[in-house]
Amino acid sequence: MKKKILSLLLVVALIATACLALAACNDNNDDDKNKPGGELKGSVKIWWPGGSPTIEAAINKAKAEYEAAHEGVTIDIATQSTADFYSSYTMALMNKDNFPDIAYVDHVFVQRLAYDGLIGNLSDYGADEVKDKFIDSLWSTTQFNGGTYALPMSANVLTVAYNKALLTKVLGKEFTDADMPKNWTEYMAIGKKIEEYNTANNLTGNNKLYLTTVPAGTGNESMGAMFFMSYAARSGGRLMNDNLTAMELATEQNKSAAAKIKQLGDLGYTPTSFSESKFETGKVAFIEMGPWKLIDYSRISASQKDICDIRYTNVFPLSSGGQTQGALGLYSLVMTKKTKNAALAADFIKYLTTSDEIQLAHNTVQNLMPTTKTAIANEYYQTAEWSVFINQLNNIVARPGSAAWPAIQRSLAEYVTQLVTGDKNGVPDQLDAIEIQLNEALEDLEDE
Repeated sequence: MKKKILSLLLVVALIATACLALAACNDNNDDDKNKPGGELKGSVKIWWPGGSPTIEAAINKAKAEYEAAHEGVTIDIATQSTADFYSSYTMALMNKDNFPDIAYVDHVFVQRLAYDGLIGNLSDYGADEVKDKFIDSLWSTTQFNGGTYALPMSANVLTVAYNKALLTKVLGKEFTDADMPKNWTEYMAIGKKIEEYNTANNLTGNNKLYLTTVPAGTGNESMGAMFFMSYAARSGGRLMNDNLTAMELATEQNKSAAAKIKQLGDLGYTPTSFSESKFETGKVAFIEMGPWKLIDYSRISASQKDICDIRYTNVFPLSSGGQTQGALGLYSLVMTKKTKNAALAADFIKYLTTSDEIQLAHNTVQNLMPTTKTAIANEYYQTAEWSVFINQLNNIVARPGSAAWPAIQRSLAEYVTQLVTGDKNGVPDQLDAIEIQLNEALEDLEDE
Protein backbone atom coordinates (compact mmCIF):
# COMPACT_ATOMS: atom_id res chain seq x y z
CA MET A 1 0.00 0.00 0.00
CA LYS A 2 2.84 2.35 0.95
CA LYS A 3 4.56 1.57 -2.36
CA LYS A 4 1.36 2.51 -4.25
CA ILE A 5 1.09 5.80 -2.34
CA LEU A 6 4.77 6.58 -2.96
CA SER A 7 4.36 5.77 -6.65
CA LEU A 8 1.29 8.00 -6.87
CA LEU A 9 3.11 10.84 -5.14
CA LEU A 10 6.02 10.42 -7.52
CA VAL A 11 3.72 10.64 -10.55
CA VAL A 12 2.05 13.77 -9.15
CA ALA A 13 5.46 15.33 -8.54
CA LEU A 14 6.58 14.54 -12.06
CA ILE A 15 3.40 16.05 -13.52
CA ALA A 16 3.81 19.17 -11.38
CA THR A 17 7.43 19.53 -12.46
CA ALA A 18 6.45 19.18 -16.12
CA CYS A 19 3.72 21.80 -15.74
CA LEU A 20 6.11 24.21 -14.08
CA ALA A 21 8.66 23.62 -16.83
CA LEU A 22 5.99 24.21 -19.49
CA ALA A 23 4.82 27.36 -17.76
CA ALA A 24 8.40 28.59 -17.52
CA CYS A 25 8.88 27.83 -21.18
CA ASN A 26 5.73 29.79 -22.06
CA ASP A 27 6.87 32.67 -19.86
CA ASN A 28 10.21 32.70 -21.62
CA ASN A 29 8.44 32.74 -25.00
CA ASP A 30 6.30 35.67 -23.83
CA ASP A 31 9.42 37.46 -22.59
CA ASP A 32 11.08 36.78 -25.93
CA LYS A 33 8.17 38.42 -27.75
CA ASN A 34 8.83 41.61 -25.81
CA LYS A 35 12.58 41.71 -26.40
CA PRO A 36 14.27 43.55 -29.27
CA GLY A 37 14.87 40.97 -31.99
CA GLY A 38 12.36 38.65 -30.32
CA GLU A 39 10.44 35.94 -32.09
CA LEU A 40 7.76 37.19 -34.49
CA LYS A 41 4.91 34.91 -33.47
CA GLY A 42 1.40 35.29 -32.13
CA SER A 43 -0.98 38.15 -32.75
CA VAL A 44 -1.27 41.92 -32.42
CA LYS A 45 -4.26 44.21 -32.74
CA ILE A 46 -4.03 47.48 -34.66
CA TRP A 47 -6.40 50.44 -34.52
CA TRP A 48 -6.79 51.79 -38.04
CA PRO A 49 -9.03 54.53 -39.47
CA GLY A 50 -12.17 53.13 -41.04
CA GLY A 51 -15.08 54.59 -42.90
CA SER A 52 -14.99 52.93 -46.31
CA PRO A 53 -13.63 49.83 -48.06
CA THR A 54 -11.33 52.14 -50.03
CA ILE A 55 -9.66 53.54 -46.92
CA GLU A 56 -9.41 50.09 -45.34
CA ALA A 57 -7.97 48.41 -48.45
CA ALA A 58 -4.35 49.29 -47.63
CA ILE A 59 -4.35 47.77 -44.15
CA ASN A 60 -6.16 44.65 -45.38
CA LYS A 61 -3.50 44.22 -48.07
CA ALA A 62 -0.72 44.74 -45.53
CA LYS A 63 -2.27 42.18 -43.18
CA ALA A 64 -2.48 39.53 -45.91
CA GLU A 65 1.07 40.07 -47.13
CA TYR A 66 2.63 40.22 -43.67
CA GLU A 67 0.84 37.11 -42.42
CA ALA A 68 1.87 35.24 -45.59
CA ALA A 69 5.50 36.17 -44.98
CA HIS A 70 5.42 35.32 -41.25
CA GLU A 71 4.05 31.91 -40.39
CA GLY A 72 2.22 31.82 -37.07
CA VAL A 73 1.42 35.56 -37.06
CA THR A 74 -2.08 37.06 -36.94
CA ILE A 75 -2.81 40.76 -37.43
CA ASP A 76 -6.18 41.78 -35.99
CA ILE A 77 -7.61 45.01 -37.43
CA ALA A 78 -10.05 47.17 -35.50
CA THR A 79 -11.33 50.28 -37.30
CA GLN A 80 -11.44 53.38 -35.13
CA SER A 81 -12.44 56.98 -35.77
CA THR A 82 -9.55 59.42 -35.55
CA ALA A 83 -11.93 62.19 -34.41
CA ASP A 84 -12.01 61.08 -30.76
CA PHE A 85 -8.90 58.94 -30.84
CA TYR A 86 -7.07 60.24 -27.79
CA SER A 87 -9.90 59.72 -25.30
CA SER A 88 -10.85 56.37 -26.87
CA TYR A 89 -7.27 55.12 -26.78
CA THR A 90 -6.59 56.13 -23.19
CA MET A 91 -9.91 54.58 -22.11
CA ALA A 92 -9.05 51.33 -23.91
CA LEU A 93 -5.72 51.15 -22.12
CA MET A 94 -7.55 50.96 -18.80
CA ASN A 95 -8.79 47.54 -19.87
CA LYS A 96 -6.59 44.68 -18.75
CA ASP A 97 -6.68 42.70 -21.99
CA ASN A 98 -8.85 44.36 -24.65
CA PHE A 99 -6.61 47.13 -25.98
CA PRO A 100 -4.74 47.74 -29.26
CA ASP A 101 -1.06 46.89 -29.55
CA ILE A 102 -0.63 49.43 -32.37
CA ALA A 103 -2.57 52.64 -33.01
CA TYR A 104 -2.80 55.24 -35.79
CA VAL A 105 -2.56 58.63 -34.07
CA ASP A 106 -2.41 62.35 -34.75
CA HIS A 107 1.25 63.28 -34.24
CA VAL A 108 0.37 65.97 -31.72
CA PHE A 109 -0.54 63.27 -29.17
CA VAL A 110 2.71 61.30 -29.50
CA GLN A 111 4.68 63.25 -26.92
CA ARG A 112 1.75 63.33 -24.51
CA LEU A 113 1.29 59.57 -24.73
CA ALA A 114 5.03 59.06 -24.25
CA TYR A 115 5.03 61.50 -21.32
CA ASP A 116 2.23 59.51 -19.70
CA GLY A 117 4.12 56.25 -20.24
CA LEU A 118 1.41 54.77 -22.45
CA ILE A 119 3.42 54.08 -25.61
CA GLY A 120 6.68 52.23 -26.09
CA ASN A 121 10.06 53.47 -27.28
CA LEU A 122 10.48 52.14 -30.81
CA SER A 123 14.18 52.97 -30.73
CA ASP A 124 14.60 49.83 -28.62
CA TYR A 125 13.28 47.83 -31.58
CA GLY A 126 15.39 49.27 -34.37
CA ALA A 127 13.20 52.19 -35.47
CA ASP A 128 16.16 54.56 -35.76
CA GLU A 129 17.65 52.29 -38.41
CA VAL A 130 14.92 53.38 -40.85
CA LYS A 131 15.17 57.13 -40.10
CA ASP A 132 16.73 57.96 -43.48
CA LYS A 133 13.76 56.48 -45.34
CA PHE A 134 11.46 59.26 -44.11
CA ILE A 135 11.11 62.85 -45.30
CA ASP A 136 13.57 64.78 -43.16
CA SER A 137 11.13 67.46 -41.95
CA LEU A 138 8.85 64.84 -40.34
CA TRP A 139 11.32 63.04 -38.08
CA SER A 140 11.28 65.51 -35.18
CA THR A 141 7.56 64.79 -34.65
CA THR A 142 8.43 61.21 -33.65
CA GLN A 143 10.83 62.13 -30.85
CA PHE A 144 10.51 62.32 -27.06
CA ASN A 145 13.40 62.50 -24.60
CA GLY A 146 15.85 61.17 -27.17
CA GLY A 147 13.70 58.19 -28.21
CA THR A 148 11.57 57.43 -31.26
CA TYR A 149 7.99 56.82 -30.15
CA ALA A 150 6.22 56.82 -33.53
CA LEU A 151 6.83 56.33 -37.23
CA PRO A 152 5.09 58.65 -39.75
CA MET A 153 2.38 57.17 -41.98
CA SER A 154 0.33 59.94 -43.61
CA ALA A 155 1.05 63.65 -44.03
CA ASN A 156 -0.63 66.79 -45.26
CA VAL A 157 0.34 70.45 -45.18
CA LEU A 158 -1.57 73.70 -45.55
CA THR A 159 -0.55 75.83 -48.50
CA VAL A 160 -2.34 78.52 -50.52
CA ALA A 161 -5.08 77.93 -53.06
CA TYR A 162 -6.15 81.02 -54.99
CA ASN A 163 -8.81 82.00 -57.50
CA LYS A 164 -7.06 83.34 -60.58
CA ALA A 165 -10.36 84.29 -62.25
CA LEU A 166 -11.42 86.54 -59.34
CA LEU A 167 -8.00 88.19 -59.07
CA THR A 168 -7.83 88.78 -62.84
CA LYS A 169 -11.30 90.36 -62.79
CA VAL A 170 -10.53 92.63 -59.84
CA LEU A 171 -7.08 93.76 -61.03
CA GLY A 172 -8.26 94.34 -64.60
CA LYS A 173 -5.42 92.25 -66.05
CA GLU A 174 -4.29 88.66 -66.02
CA PHE A 175 -3.08 87.67 -62.56
CA THR A 176 0.34 85.99 -62.89
CA ASP A 177 3.03 84.66 -60.56
CA ALA A 178 4.63 88.10 -60.67
CA ASP A 179 1.51 89.53 -59.01
CA MET A 180 1.66 87.11 -56.06
CA PRO A 181 2.08 89.09 -52.83
CA LYS A 182 5.64 89.03 -51.46
CA ASN A 183 4.83 90.66 -48.12
CA TRP A 184 1.92 91.81 -45.97
CA THR A 185 1.74 95.26 -47.58
CA GLU A 186 1.25 93.75 -51.04
CA TYR A 187 -1.34 91.32 -49.66
CA MET A 188 -3.30 94.19 -48.11
CA ALA A 189 -3.08 96.12 -51.39
CA ILE A 190 -4.90 93.26 -53.13
CA GLY A 191 -7.50 93.31 -50.35
CA LYS A 192 -8.03 97.03 -50.96
CA LYS A 193 -8.48 96.43 -54.69
CA ILE A 194 -11.16 93.83 -53.94
CA GLU A 195 -12.99 96.24 -51.62
CA GLU A 196 -12.86 98.95 -54.27
CA TYR A 197 -14.30 96.47 -56.79
CA ASN A 198 -17.11 95.62 -54.34
CA THR A 199 -17.96 99.31 -53.96
CA ALA A 200 -17.80 100.06 -57.68
CA ASN A 201 -20.08 97.12 -58.50
CA ASN A 202 -22.38 97.43 -55.46
CA LEU A 203 -21.45 93.94 -54.24
CA THR A 204 -22.77 93.41 -50.71
CA GLY A 205 -24.13 90.59 -48.57
CA ASN A 206 -23.79 87.19 -50.21
CA ASN A 207 -22.39 88.79 -53.36
CA LYS A 208 -19.44 90.46 -51.63
CA LEU A 209 -15.93 89.38 -52.60
CA TYR A 210 -13.21 88.76 -49.99
CA LEU A 211 -9.44 88.63 -49.91
CA THR A 212 -9.40 85.46 -47.79
CA THR A 213 -11.38 83.41 -45.28
CA VAL A 214 -9.79 82.91 -41.87
CA PRO A 215 -10.67 79.63 -40.08
CA ALA A 216 -12.73 81.26 -37.35
CA GLY A 217 -16.01 80.26 -35.73
CA THR A 218 -17.57 77.09 -34.40
CA GLY A 219 -16.21 73.77 -35.62
CA ASN A 220 -12.86 75.10 -36.80
CA GLU A 221 -10.69 74.55 -33.72
CA SER A 222 -7.93 72.59 -35.42
CA MET A 223 -7.67 74.79 -38.52
CA GLY A 224 -7.95 77.97 -36.43
CA ALA A 225 -5.10 77.01 -34.11
CA MET A 226 -2.94 75.90 -37.04
CA PHE A 227 -3.66 79.17 -38.85
CA PHE A 228 -2.43 81.21 -35.88
CA MET A 229 0.59 78.91 -35.47
CA SER A 230 1.59 79.48 -39.11
CA TYR A 231 1.20 83.27 -38.85
CA ALA A 232 3.25 83.21 -35.64
CA ALA A 233 6.02 81.17 -37.28
CA ARG A 234 6.07 83.50 -40.30
CA SER A 235 6.41 86.43 -37.89
CA GLY A 236 9.40 84.77 -36.19
CA GLY A 237 7.44 83.55 -33.18
CA ARG A 238 6.54 80.19 -31.67
CA LEU A 239 4.01 78.80 -29.24
CA MET A 240 6.24 77.06 -26.66
CA ASN A 241 9.84 76.79 -25.55
CA ASP A 242 12.13 74.04 -26.81
CA ASN A 243 11.42 71.53 -24.04
CA LEU A 244 7.66 72.21 -24.07
CA THR A 245 7.59 73.25 -20.41
CA ALA A 246 6.28 76.81 -20.88
CA MET A 247 4.26 78.88 -23.32
CA GLU A 248 5.91 81.64 -25.34
CA LEU A 249 2.79 83.35 -26.66
CA ALA A 250 3.15 86.88 -25.28
CA THR A 251 6.01 87.90 -27.58
CA GLU A 252 6.23 90.82 -29.97
CA GLN A 253 6.43 88.39 -32.89
CA ASN A 254 3.20 86.63 -31.94
CA LYS A 255 1.45 89.93 -31.19
CA SER A 256 2.47 91.11 -34.66
CA ALA A 257 0.86 87.97 -36.11
CA ALA A 258 -2.29 88.62 -34.07
CA ALA A 259 -2.44 92.23 -35.26
CA LYS A 260 -2.39 91.07 -38.88
CA ILE A 261 -5.23 88.58 -38.33
CA LYS A 262 -7.20 91.33 -36.57
CA GLN A 263 -6.58 93.67 -39.51
CA LEU A 264 -8.18 91.16 -41.87
CA GLY A 265 -11.33 91.23 -39.74
CA ASP A 266 -11.35 94.98 -39.11
CA LEU A 267 -11.10 95.79 -42.82
CA GLY A 268 -13.74 93.24 -43.82
CA TYR A 269 -11.24 91.28 -45.88
CA THR A 270 -12.49 87.97 -44.44
CA PRO A 271 -15.91 86.63 -43.45
CA THR A 272 -16.31 86.42 -39.66
CA SER A 273 -16.51 82.62 -39.84
CA PHE A 274 -14.62 80.18 -42.01
CA SER A 275 -16.37 79.82 -45.36
CA GLU A 276 -14.97 77.24 -47.76
CA SER A 277 -18.20 77.55 -49.74
CA LYS A 278 -17.49 81.20 -50.56
CA PHE A 279 -14.09 80.22 -51.95
CA GLU A 280 -15.63 77.37 -53.94
CA THR A 281 -18.25 79.67 -55.47
CA GLY A 282 -15.75 82.31 -56.59
CA LYS A 283 -16.15 84.88 -53.80
CA VAL A 284 -12.80 84.50 -51.99
CA ALA A 285 -9.39 85.11 -53.54
CA PHE A 286 -7.06 83.15 -51.22
CA ILE A 287 -7.51 80.26 -48.79
CA GLU A 288 -4.98 78.17 -46.84
CA MET A 289 -5.96 74.56 -47.49
CA GLY A 290 -4.62 71.01 -47.53
CA PRO A 291 -4.28 68.54 -50.43
CA TRP A 292 -7.44 66.62 -49.54
CA LYS A 293 -9.33 69.26 -51.56
CA LEU A 294 -7.39 68.74 -54.79
CA ILE A 295 -10.00 66.65 -56.59
CA ASP A 296 -12.92 68.84 -55.46
CA TYR A 297 -11.12 71.99 -56.57
CA SER A 298 -10.19 70.41 -59.90
CA ARG A 299 -13.86 69.63 -60.58
CA ILE A 300 -14.93 73.13 -59.59
CA SER A 301 -12.35 74.72 -61.88
CA ALA A 302 -13.33 72.48 -64.78
CA SER A 303 -17.03 73.32 -64.47
CA GLN A 304 -16.80 77.10 -63.89
CA LYS A 305 -13.31 78.27 -64.83
CA ASP A 306 -14.50 81.80 -65.70
CA ILE A 307 -15.69 82.22 -62.09
CA CYS A 308 -13.45 79.96 -60.04
CA ASP A 309 -10.11 79.09 -61.65
CA ILE A 310 -8.25 77.52 -58.71
CA ARG A 311 -4.45 77.48 -58.68
CA TYR A 312 -1.85 76.78 -55.97
CA THR A 313 1.19 78.49 -54.52
CA ASN A 314 3.34 78.13 -51.43
CA VAL A 315 2.55 80.10 -48.31
CA PHE A 316 3.82 83.64 -48.84
CA PRO A 317 5.88 85.63 -46.33
CA LEU A 318 4.50 88.37 -44.10
CA SER A 319 7.62 90.44 -44.73
CA SER A 320 9.85 90.63 -47.81
CA GLY A 321 12.21 87.66 -47.80
CA GLY A 322 10.59 86.39 -44.60
CA GLN A 323 9.67 82.92 -43.44
CA THR A 324 7.06 80.80 -45.21
CA GLN A 325 6.12 77.88 -42.97
CA GLY A 326 2.91 75.97 -43.63
CA ALA A 327 1.09 74.10 -40.86
CA LEU A 328 1.70 70.35 -40.79
CA GLY A 329 -0.89 67.61 -40.40
CA LEU A 330 0.52 64.14 -39.73
CA TYR A 331 -0.66 60.72 -38.58
CA SER A 332 1.81 58.19 -37.22
CA LEU A 333 1.85 54.67 -35.79
CA VAL A 334 2.63 54.04 -32.12
CA MET A 335 3.08 50.88 -30.03
CA THR A 336 1.19 50.44 -26.78
CA LYS A 337 3.73 50.12 -23.97
CA LYS A 338 1.94 47.29 -22.20
CA THR A 339 1.65 45.12 -25.32
CA LYS A 340 2.54 41.49 -24.71
CA ASN A 341 4.08 41.17 -28.17
CA ALA A 342 6.31 44.22 -28.60
CA ALA A 343 8.73 42.62 -31.06
CA LEU A 344 5.89 41.80 -33.48
CA ALA A 345 4.12 45.14 -32.96
CA ALA A 346 7.29 47.14 -33.64
CA ASP A 347 8.16 45.08 -36.71
CA PHE A 348 4.69 45.48 -38.21
CA ILE A 349 4.87 49.24 -37.62
CA LYS A 350 8.18 49.38 -39.50
CA TYR A 351 6.71 47.25 -42.29
CA LEU A 352 3.64 49.46 -42.72
CA THR A 353 5.44 52.79 -42.63
CA THR A 354 8.42 51.88 -44.85
CA SER A 355 6.52 49.96 -47.54
CA ASP A 356 6.02 52.33 -50.48
CA GLU A 357 3.25 50.09 -51.79
CA ILE A 358 1.26 50.34 -48.55
CA GLN A 359 2.01 54.05 -48.13
CA LEU A 360 0.76 54.79 -51.63
CA ALA A 361 -2.31 52.57 -51.29
CA HIS A 362 -3.28 54.35 -48.07
CA ASN A 363 -2.53 57.96 -49.05
CA THR A 364 -3.38 58.33 -52.74
CA VAL A 365 -7.04 57.39 -52.26
CA GLN A 366 -7.40 60.22 -49.72
CA ASN A 367 -5.23 62.79 -51.54
CA LEU A 368 -2.81 62.76 -48.64
CA MET A 369 0.96 62.46 -48.77
CA PRO A 370 3.19 59.46 -48.07
CA THR A 371 5.99 60.00 -45.59
CA THR A 372 8.91 58.18 -47.23
CA LYS A 373 11.27 59.84 -49.69
CA THR A 374 10.77 57.11 -52.28
CA ALA A 375 6.97 56.99 -52.08
CA ILE A 376 6.60 60.76 -52.48
CA ALA A 377 8.66 60.44 -55.68
CA ASN A 378 5.97 58.20 -57.20
CA GLU A 379 4.48 59.41 -60.50
CA TYR A 380 1.12 60.08 -58.80
CA TYR A 381 2.68 63.07 -57.06
CA GLN A 382 4.53 64.42 -60.10
CA THR A 383 2.03 67.12 -61.09
CA ALA A 384 2.21 70.90 -60.89
CA GLU A 385 -0.37 70.96 -58.09
CA TRP A 386 1.34 68.29 -56.00
CA SER A 387 4.74 69.94 -56.47
CA VAL A 388 3.46 72.93 -54.47
CA PHE A 389 2.45 70.72 -51.54
CA ILE A 390 5.66 68.67 -51.69
CA ASN A 391 7.74 71.84 -51.66
CA GLN A 392 5.72 73.15 -48.71
CA LEU A 393 6.23 69.88 -46.83
CA ASN A 394 9.91 70.78 -46.63
CA ASN A 395 9.03 74.07 -44.93
CA ILE A 396 6.61 73.34 -42.12
CA VAL A 397 5.64 74.28 -38.60
CA ALA A 398 4.40 71.37 -36.49
CA ARG A 399 2.05 71.62 -33.56
CA PRO A 400 4.02 71.26 -30.31
CA GLY A 401 3.56 67.77 -28.90
CA SER A 402 2.62 69.01 -25.47
CA ALA A 403 0.39 67.24 -22.99
CA ALA A 404 -1.56 70.51 -22.92
CA TRP A 405 -2.22 70.68 -26.67
CA PRO A 406 -6.02 70.22 -26.43
CA ALA A 407 -6.20 73.28 -24.15
CA ILE A 408 -3.77 75.22 -26.36
CA GLN A 409 -5.81 74.44 -29.47
CA ARG A 410 -9.08 75.55 -27.87
CA SER A 411 -7.58 78.80 -26.61
CA LEU A 412 -5.92 79.74 -29.90
CA ALA A 413 -8.97 78.90 -32.00
CA GLU A 414 -11.18 81.01 -29.74
CA TYR A 415 -8.65 83.83 -29.92
CA VAL A 416 -8.57 83.76 -33.73
CA THR A 417 -12.36 84.08 -33.76
CA GLN A 418 -12.16 87.01 -31.34
CA LEU A 419 -9.58 88.74 -33.53
CA VAL A 420 -11.71 88.37 -36.66
CA THR A 421 -15.06 89.30 -35.12
CA GLY A 422 -13.86 92.37 -33.22
CA ASP A 423 -14.58 90.88 -29.80
CA LYS A 424 -13.27 92.94 -26.85
CA ASN A 425 -10.70 90.20 -26.19
CA GLY A 426 -9.62 90.17 -29.82
CA VAL A 427 -6.54 92.33 -29.31
CA PRO A 428 -2.83 91.45 -29.49
CA ASP A 429 -2.23 92.08 -25.77
CA GLN A 430 -4.78 89.37 -24.90
CA LEU A 431 -1.92 86.93 -25.55
CA ASP A 432 -0.53 87.87 -22.13
CA ALA A 433 -3.63 86.50 -20.41
CA ILE A 434 -3.77 83.42 -22.64
CA GLU A 435 -0.13 82.63 -21.86
CA ILE A 436 -0.78 82.81 -18.10
CA GLN A 437 -3.85 80.59 -18.43
CA LEU A 438 -2.04 77.96 -20.48
CA ASN A 439 1.05 77.97 -18.26
CA GLU A 440 -1.28 77.16 -15.37
CA ALA A 441 -2.60 74.23 -17.39
CA LEU A 442 0.98 73.05 -17.92
CA GLU A 443 1.69 73.30 -14.18
CA ASP A 444 -1.42 71.25 -13.42
CA LEU A 445 -0.11 68.52 -15.72
CA GLU A 446 3.22 68.54 -13.92
CA ASP A 447 1.39 68.07 -10.62
CA GLU A 448 -0.60 65.04 -11.81
